[in-house]
Amino acid sequence: MMLKPEKSVEFSALRILLTVAESETLTQAGEKLHITQSAVSQAMKQLESQLGTELVVRRSRPLKLTPGGRVLRRYARKLFADMQRMHADVQMASGHSLSKLRLGMIDSFADAAGQQILEMLMPVADQLTLRTGLVAPLKEALLERDIDMLLTSDPMQDHPELIMQPILRDPFVLLVAEHHTQLSGSTVSELVQSLPFIAYNRQLRLGSLTQLIARRIGVELPIRFELDNTTTLLRFVQQGHGWAFAPATCLLQNQALLQGVRVLPIEQGNHARYIGLLFRRGEFGDLPQQVVQICQDIYTQQLVPQLPAFAPWLQEQAYAIDELPPL
Repeated sequence: MMLKPEKSVEFSALRILLTVAESETLTQAGEKLHITQSAVSQAMKQLESQLGTELVVRRSRPLKLTPGGRVLRRYARKLFADMQRMHADVQMASGHSLSKLRLGMIDSFADAAGQQILEMLMPVADQLTLRTGLVAPLKEALLERDIDMLLTSDPMQDHPELIMQPILRDPFVLLVAEHHTQLSGSTVSELVQSLPFIAYNRQLRLGSLTQLIARRIGVELPIRFELDNTTTLLRFVQQGHGWAFAPATCLLQNQALLQGVRVLPIEQGNHARYIGLLFRRGEFGDLPQQVVQICQDIYTQQLVPQLPAFAPWLQEQAYAIDELPPL
């Protein structure tokens, strides 16, 4: 069925659809929208009539969208995001601050610098939203336009519409309980022969980077534990269950767990993760560069000076960058 021009879909109907998609029942959707359940139902029926197809499987609990409903949801999300971008670009062109900036940031960096970054961004936008978490859901949020920019170590090279602006180099370190270094050594080649390895979960970005380091060194890690966060990983190292690799910035929020732990360089080259800012090409004017500069200033002036407390050599390996190394 063709959509008649005089029956064009209204933004209010699309907003109701998006709310229904995030609700278990029509009644719950109405409560979120501050309208009655019957008003939600009527709006959905009118939208289905206009488009000539069912959009919601009403008999399911929780509610589910039909294939056609999922397609419309994707377009609706993009449409509202484009409207927000249009508003933002007009504001910036007029010299005004943004009404809202939604920033995504990987947990391992947000723990060390998230608060400082938001404080420095306060003059940029009337409302700031920080979304933290693991790389995979944050990437999805960026692609779905649920966030505007993302600080991450994943360049997402398979998405040419995105630009990765380099920010910093965060060196990896070797961590092992001090009493183990006296018995088992302090290099990868020694430890791999005598102690189990404590790894980040291989589904995580840090897990992938750990495996990359092992391949570059040419060793097979004797993995016994796979963990999903640095705090737990450091506890296992401190208690003597094995040795591990971790980014230096992850140590800043876990200093108590470094008592009795040696922080050592990884042999055969300098190994690091590279964090940058991902954003859509042609959007936000020079704001991404401002965000990058703020992050670099906080990193070099506030975070890096703390690293020599763990190991003096770290300060030379942690710095701001303007280019990403080849993969």
